[in-house]
Amino acid sequence: MKVTQFTIALFFFCFISTVYTVAQSEEENQWVESAFSKMTLDERIGQLFMIRAHSNLGSDHISEVERQIKTYHVGGLCFFQGTAPKQIDLINKYQKLSGKIPLMIGMDAEWGLGMRFKEGVIDYPRALMLGAIQDNSLIYEYGKEIARQLNRVGVQINFAPVVDINNNADNPVINFRSFGEDKYNVTTKSYMYMRGMQDLGVAACAKHFPGHGDTDTDSHFELPVISHDLSRLEDIEFFPFETLIKQGIESVMVAHLNVTAIDDRPNVPTTLSERVVNDLLRKKMGFNGLVFTDALEMQAVAKHYENGIVEIKALEAGNDILLLPNDIDKAITTIKQYLKEGKLHEERIAESTKRVLRAKYRMGLNDYHPIDDVGIFTDLNSSKALSLKHELIANALTLVRNDDGILPLIENNKSIASLSIGSKTLSHFQVMLHEYEQIPRFLAPNQIKDADRSNLLTKLDQYEYVMVSLHSMTQHSRDSFGLDTSVLDFLTELNQKTKVILLIFGNPYSLKFFDEFDHVVVCYDDDRLTQNLTAQAVFGAISFKGRLPVSVT
Repeated sequence: MKVTQFTIALFFFCFISTVYTVAQSEEENQWVESAFSKMTLDERIGQLFMIRAHSNLGSDHISEVERQIKTYHVGGLCFFQGTAPKQIDLINKYQKLSGKIPLMIGMDAEWGLGMRFKEGVIDYPRALMLGAIQDNSLIYEYGKEIARQLNRVGVQINFAPVVDINNNADNPVINFRSFGEDKYNVTTKSYMYMRGMQDLGVAACAKHFPGHGDTDTDSHFELPVISHDLSRLEDIEFFPFETLIKQGIESVMVAHLNVTAIDDRPNVPTTLSERVVNDLLRKKMGFNGLVFTDALEMQAVAKHYENGIVEIKALEAGNDILLLPNDIDKAITTIKQYLKEGKLHEERIAESTKRVLRAKYRMGLNDYHPIDDVGIFTDLNSSKALSLKHELIANALTLVRNDDGILPLIENNKSIASLSIGSKTLSHFQVMLHEYEQIPRFLAPNQIKDADRSNLLTKLDQYEYVMVSLHSMTQHSRDSFGLDTSVLDFLTELNQKTKVILLIFGNPYSLKFFDEFDHVVVCYDDDRLTQNLTAQAVFGAISFKGRLPVSVT
């Protein structure tokens, strides 16, 4: 599939009326029916569970995963922290235990393997940084590369993209994981990411339905309440989900939210609401792919429902796969008890089991082969994969304000110094600046004492411009993005004494502190490559091409 700007424009022209469908072949139908007919009721129930797996934990954890696979015939594993070789080794081991039907392997790899593996892989930019990119064909290439790497480590489904529209700057759980606040930008980039992955055979998963972007509560700890009326939800929150459903997304993950306009019963999360899953997602939006619950171990549901009952309610609501149950023993015992008493019907189990089998067929699990780990690090760190990261960053760097046109520093005859705040040694940005021009370089910690502040102001006051780069920031507003009050006060005073060129190697929502600054660049990330490319952009070697994905002031 060749993706051009014309393709993107055409997509927006026609997606409202176009529905992407995948024909069910006779061979697929036969395999699903044949596999289903050979399964016991216990095996069918087991297919509806995806359990937690790590490749960096010890033998006790591995033994427990093996026990659950053998005892309950679980349908899938969701892998978390670890390393690529160890994950491959464990997947091969676990697949041998899976019996008739291979396991579906999933990962939360929103920005690729770097989200879970801390070494030996490429750490790609987060979605909010990608939201600044104007050439959306790059997001398609990004989706393809993420899929290539996931395929290489044995993963069939990625719990991405996050299609939540982050229109709450204080959102503690979505935030930088979203492409931004504009529904068209979020939808376009989510589509391109989805299409890139699914074109290479990795299933995408739109999350967190029906929209987790406008909340300041973290559903890992509490049940967020969203009180917007239905017309607002249809216009904003539902928009990317409806679009991706029409364009063939393979799966959707339902969030733990209390959305009062859809279901106003107190403490009833969307995951456990038939009005949300069955009536809205299935019937009204016409989605017939896999529906995952968000993790059932999260406190948004665990605080309000006991183990076992939560899984029953999730199945009754219309979910197919019960993700990360707190107590699988209790869950399966309860499901079997409800079936025996006629409170839950086998037809409901059969419906979701067949959806899981159909998905596995499309993932190629009808013909599974073990994974080879030879050359794994070379494969995951190919020159093309590294080049893509370079291109993504270069296209995201955003010149927010440049009132007197000082940037880029071409034919510069100004008196300029560089100050790095939050870096214990010279930042890589400062090192790269020195490659272009040997300007004076200064350092300041992330807390500036009064005595140091006065001394630093005196030294910097003699320069016409001071390039201030902010490092070691955090992602959330709850701690002011890691910006200490002493730093903010210092910058305000420095900005009154000289012209500050501010470079934010962190979250763009932090711009709310810097509305009075005349020269601002948002760099989004603090890694070496981003610092390197920012220095190149400052001196005009590359252009600033990004556009802010959020409005702040």
